[in-house]
Amino acid sequence: MRFLVELDHVKTGQPFTEAAARAFIEGIIFPTLGRAEQLAQEGRIVAGGPVAGRIALRFIADVETVQQLDQIVFSLPLWTVAETRVTPLIDFSDRRAHVQAFLQGTNHEG
Repeated sequence: MRFLVELDHVKTGQPFTEAAARAFIEGIIFPTLGRAEQLAQEGRIVAGGPVAGRIALRFIADVETVQQLDQIVFSLPLWTVAETRVTPLIDFSDRRAHVQAFLQGTNHEG
């Protein structure tokens, strides 16, 4: 099963001090990038990456179960300070089959 995962850092409105920015980078950003790279090497993340100019990630996860997906998202340090959206995806061929079945069903009603 594939899912589009979107994580966006939630801004508090308070600018980071230099020390806080460094701590955030070292404690959240670098570990998140490292974990995402590991998940990509394992084939769990099949596409995507960091969003240019933002503290955000977008990726396609390929998992066997929703529980695996939840574990992946939870394992990303950014998750603790991010708004997260997950969208289930289906194959293009499945959508084509659903639309064809719909069209065949409407032909019999006319």
